[in-house]
Amino acid sequence: MASRGLFLVFEGLDRSGKSTQSERLTKYLRDELKLQVEKICFPNRETAIGSTINGYLQNKSNLSDEAIHLLFSANRWEVSVDIEKWLKEGKHVVCDRYAFSGVLLIYFV
Repeated sequence: MASRGLFLVFEGLDRSGKSTQSERLTKYLRDELKLQVEKICFPNRETAIGSTINGYLQNKSNLSDEAIHLLFSANRWEVSVDIEKWLKEGKHVVCDRYAFSGVLLIYFV
């Protein structure tokens, strides 16, 4: 039975190098260590909810902060079954953003 894979997440501000570092790590794990690796990015614009998020990020739709926050969370849930399956198969998952990048701060006055 394969051991469970690792879930490795890069979080940070926009343009801080998350994509670059996650690509480098994925390449190293696959090419140098010969490990099975799946790479995923959030928001995942390939899903139904991800498509809606993409429209919002391109200023093609107008959504409240609360609604877009819930869509970001739902986008992670859309892919969670795949992530769990990969980890159980012993594959390592490198993720460009996950939960902390989507934290919504609401200030009350």
